[in-house]
Amino acid sequence: MGKLADLYKKDYFEDRFDGVDVKRELSYEQELSNIYKYVTQGKVLDVGCGMGNFLEKMDDSWDKFGIEISEYAAEKASAKGIKIIDFDTDEGSFDLIILRGVIQHLDEPLHQLKKLIAKLNHGGYLVFLATPNTNSWFYKCFGTLPMLDPKRNFLLPSDSMLMQILKNLGLTVDSITYPYWSSPYASPFKDHLKFLLRLLGLKRSFAFWGNMMEIYARK
Repeated sequence: MGKLADLYKKDYFEDRFDGVDVKRELSYEQELSNIYKYVTQGKVLDVGCGMGNFLEKMDDSWDKFGIEISEYAAEKASAKGIKIIDFDTDEGSFDLIILRGVIQHLDEPLHQLKKLIAKLNHGGYLVFLATPNTNSWFYKCFGTLPMLDPKRNFLLPSDSMLMQILKNLGLTVDSITYPYWSSPYASPFKDHLKFLLRLLGLKRSFAFWGNMMEIYARK
């Protein structure tokens, strides 16, 4: 675990969360609005909760827990009232478990997903947000996605892969969406132009439809 934790030190979070990111804040609001269509209160666990920025947006009707490998980030999250646990902690009965942009970073994803599902209440939701989808046209054309980070990735997820895994683990997939068109990161004209330029060999990093997915799976 020590070597993994070395990948998520203070500078990692300072580089990613330096100052206010308006687009990220808007993404949080949209994702929370989608979550509230399925579950509106209870006990929530954010896997890879970072400094607690996402859970902080949820009101006091939620009892908030997080799993976080970084000691620096875990301390920041704890200061926001988030209870830090790990996969082996005897803490269950969650109404909602969130993996936001994290499944690709888990070193034992199937084993860890089984542990999470065991913690989930019957009728509770396992939710994947901001999750890369290697079944996208972007990945098929270029063999990568802007949000992938090879030295930190253990799994390259796709929509079909995750849906099959979740069904085999006994969950019902209620919804899968690809939130590009409503995303604050989307700029359709520019993004499609950059896609064409990349086909011609000019590397660009940009949002594109199908690159990211959200999955809502019920126990």
